[in-house]
Amino acid sequence: MRGWALPDDKGPVWMSPPPPIAVLKAMNVVMTPLLSSRLGKRISGVMLLDFRGRRTGRKIKIPANYHNVDGVPMAFTERPWRFNFEGGAQATVTHQGRTYRTTGTLVPMTPHDMAVAVHKSLSTGGSAQRMGIRTQVKGHDPSVQELENIGSELGTSVIRFDFTP
Repeated sequence: MRGWALPDDKGPVWMSPPPPIAVLKAMNVVMTPLLSSRLGKRISGVMLLDFRGRRTGRKIKIPANYHNVDGVPMAFTERPWRFNFEGGAQATVTHQGRTYRTTGTLVPMTPHDMAVAVHKSLSTGGSAQRMGIRTQVKGHDPSVQELENIGSELGTSVIRFDFTP
């Protein structure tokens, strides 16, 4: 295969580049009504966040990957909308057909803390593929150390929600 090589310089675990913004927007257009419908009951790895912008007051609906870390629902994101949750903010979360009125709080993370959170999410059914995590060996479960070696590409913050699924 011309032009393709294993990313040996990246180590055994690395982050794939994110999809183009246009693809993410198209996915959001499809997922937002789907997660609010009866079919949303069948989708476990994604939740719908409904909140207001902290400066504009504009209503925002965003699909986000659902992560369970020690029984706490979380979203891992580096997107700018995360700053709406600094200091805590009210939100409605729809996950698997259930709606929760909750508070989300943006939590800054060290590379080690983020690696631990991602590892715990993966061990409770989180999807490495949806997180953009790739491995050289198919089926390999990344260790905390391998995830920590990715560094800030793995993320630097999470949004914690105070509901129990």
